[in-house]
Amino acid sequence: MNRKISLGLAISIAAIACAVTFVITMTISLNNYNDKIADVRQRGEIYTKLQEIDSYVRNYSLYEVNDEAMRTGVYSGYLTGIDDSAAKYYTTDEYYYKTRVDSGSVVGLGIVFEKEDSGYIRITDVYDGSPAAEAGILPGDIIISVEGVSVLESGYDAASEQLRYGDEGTRRRIQVRRSGEESDYELVRTSFMIPTLDAVLLDNGLLYFRFTAVNGATGEKMKELLTSYAESPVTGYIFDLRGVSSGVYSSVTDILAKFVQPGELAAAVYKNNSTRIVAETDDQDFTNLPVSIIIDEKTGGSAELIACTLRDKVSGITVGENSMGSGTLRETRKFDDGTAIEISVAVIRPVTENTEYNEVGITPEFIVEYDGDYEADPAAYAASADIQLRKAVEVISAKAVTAE
Repeated sequence: MNRKISLGLAISIAAIACAVTFVITMTISLNNYNDKIADVRQRGEIYTKLQEIDSYVRNYSLYEVNDEAMRTGVYSGYLTGIDDSAAKYYTTDEYYYKTRVDSGSVVGLGIVFEKEDSGYIRITDVYDGSPAAEAGILPGDIIISVEGVSVLESGYDAASEQLRYGDEGTRRRIQVRRSGEESDYELVRTSFMIPTLDAVLLDNGLLYFRFTAVNGATGEKMKELLTSYAESPVTGYIFDLRGVSSGVYSSVTDILAKFVQPGELAAAVYKNNSTRIVAETDDQDFTNLPVSIIIDEKTGGSAELIACTLRDKVSGITVGENSMGSGTLRETRKFDDGTAIEISVAVIRPVTENTEYNEVGITPEFIVEYDGDYEADPAAYAASADIQLRKAVEVISAKAVTAE
């Protein structure tokens, strides 16, 4: 039985509905407003406190304020507050150097280094064709002074900046300790290509790829190497990605084009859930030979995507240690003064299900722990102390024989 309601009751119900909607809307708006006011108030408190600190230090400190260092510290400090391990502030020199490294061509001395426990600078790699290589400087050498000042006196950060940055043609004097003996060098900065990838054909027909970087030139280098070995009796491939971490994804497509069937490889997923393809292949002439991949705790970024794709798309066998877990797409914002910031703006998601590696890394199928030096001569793998390389050869050799 249908029931009719009076016009007055209908108006009352509509009025109540409008009132409820208004209250809900106002509550949400008020909460948003309060949140914004709180953010503004908190930012105001931060700025006020910085002013108070600055005023007190400038009035009472025994030491002069280095304004440039102070600003750099403030900007860098801000980025440490966003829980993004990839976030970084770049000074003008640092940003210029980064753009050159990402492109594959740099102006420099040609050394890669780290801080030694003693406080001195330990050279970990020397680029072929660089001033350091031509001067005879070797990995393992210890830099004890720069421009006549001890590294312990100037500090590692200041000394490393002197080594890293400078215009082409500028000179840098360093003192190097090797096996207890000290030698002086004067190096002149030149422009050279960063060695990013090399290949060695092992005696069992395995083509070993040693990556030292992934940058804008790596894809072309892969094409060059595959062409040079096109007539060789290759039975399988080894991708050595140990120690390689990069936020450059532009070369991934060319690196993997001959190894993976055509299709999408990975997408970037942004905070609003929009997506963008960052790697895909369309080469119909791909190989079906077996692959093994060596990774370690320093394998990150685009190198992890390469390892993950080879594992999931061509059943590549992974060997080594759990990778870094750096699976984000980074974006750089350059400012008018030449400085820049870099932050993560999206998560890299391989198209294969359940393979996202960000913050967890890639766990190899064969876990082999090794803290020694990478084998400098891969052809001598059989007698090498590099047990990760030996294992990678072992596990792929069986598949290579089966595939013949």
